[in-house]
Amino acid sequence: MGLKWSTRQWAMREVAKTVRSINVPAPKPKPRGFWLDFVFNMRNVYSTASIFGLVALIYFSPGNIEIFDPIQKALSDFSFNDIVFADWRKESEPVDQNIIIVNVGRNRAEIASQAKILAAMQPKVIGIDPIFSSEKEPEIDLALIDALQSAKSVVLSSQLSVLQEKSKTSVEKFTHVQAPHPKFRLPNVSFGHANFSTQGAAATAQTIRKFEPQYTVGDSVLSVKDTTINAFALEVAERFKPGIVQQLKARGAEQELINFRGGLNKFILIDIEPGMAVDSAVAMYGALVKDKIVLLGFMGQPFNNPSDIRNKFYTPSSDQYVGKSVPDMYAIVLHANIISMLTQGELIDKMPEWAGYVMAIIVCYLNMALFHWINIKLPSFAGGETKLIQLLQSGLLVGGSMYVLFQAHYQIEVSLTLAIILISGDVMEIHESSVKRLIERIQDNRR
Repeated sequence: MGLKWSTRQWAMREVAKTVRSINVPAPKPKPRGFWLDFVFNMRNVYSTASIFGLVALIYFSPGNIEIFDPIQKALSDFSFNDIVFADWRKESEPVDQNIIIVNVGRNRAEIASQAKILAAMQPKVIGIDPIFSSEKEPEIDLALIDALQSAKSVVLSSQLSVLQEKSKTSVEKFTHVQAPHPKFRLPNVSFGHANFSTQGAAATAQTIRKFEPQYTVGDSVLSVKDTTINAFALEVAERFKPGIVQQLKARGAEQELINFRGGLNKFILIDIEPGMAVDSAVAMYGALVKDKIVLLGFMGQPFNNPSDIRNKFYTPSSDQYVGKSVPDMYAIVLHANIISMLTQGELIDKMPEWAGYVMAIIVCYLNMALFHWINIKLPSFAGGETKLIQLLQSGLLVGGSMYVLFQAHYQIEVSLTLAIILISGDVMEIHESSVKRLIERIQDNRR
């Protein structure tokens, strides 16, 4: 008489428990080939899921900010790509011959004198960083108006403030602009915003790596609904080389990464003293300035005074990558770097966010396949040698992304992939010792 099926199941479970209790190893599965045994294997899928589960647990944990606060503060303002701008690009890039920078005068009268002298040299565009938002003595303002009128094209600066956050019924926009006084808005004069971040004054404590090509300003400011104001650097670049604004609009990015050329030594510097004889200045600098871009901005009093950090920002061009104590670049030089990038056509393209996730998943899966192969085929190499492989992979990933940025002006998002590489070995060991056994027990209980 045959046994019932339920009885057979019970007997098989009891036999399985007995086998496990006396530590009799299960028979090895038949080899299915390299690809099926080590690459296209569900074990790699489980290990990959374990790693991403750990990353998600850390990221979404309510206490992760407090736990990692010291590390976060130390590394929040550091990027490996800063090395490209601080060393590689700063050493290799030639001086931009199209951009001339002048240390601006101490007051409006001196600026008017400088602008008049420069206009006589016939530059294509003059960009003036100080904001002329209020009126001064009539004779001083008339002198400035006369200087602006004598130039081919002038771009003045403005400052945006009071940010209105995006809502369901409105776009993100500023509701106040400190713009040039209407008397200075002449037919040959335009203005752009000099903001480098929506964070206001706090932004000066952070490294500037991006700029906003355009901002929307509310109708209460200029009596026009949702006016778009170009960045100061973009407005200068457009006046020098028309079509750049449309190019950036076609890219559709709210922010653009700055491809830093370098500091003061990457641009032409000339000294225009207020009250200098026009004929002498033209004879000295006329050929150099004609049909170029001239920028007037503050660069210390006296010039490039290391103790004078007014209107200075932290940038990736600093020789000190982390632990920066003193800002390294004047605002006008920062504008010059953006203008150079725009006019030279050296915009940085950025890897889409989804591509970064895909790359992280692929690298993680392949790492799991590699480490499982090492555990089975080379068990003596499954300890410290695995760590060495992880370090080599991390170095290649970071170095490769920096090289691509330097050569192709393309930024690869490596943060998630790098984190996955660094924890993959340890998580795989946890998976093999705990998670894998748990899965096997669940599978046994279902049989």
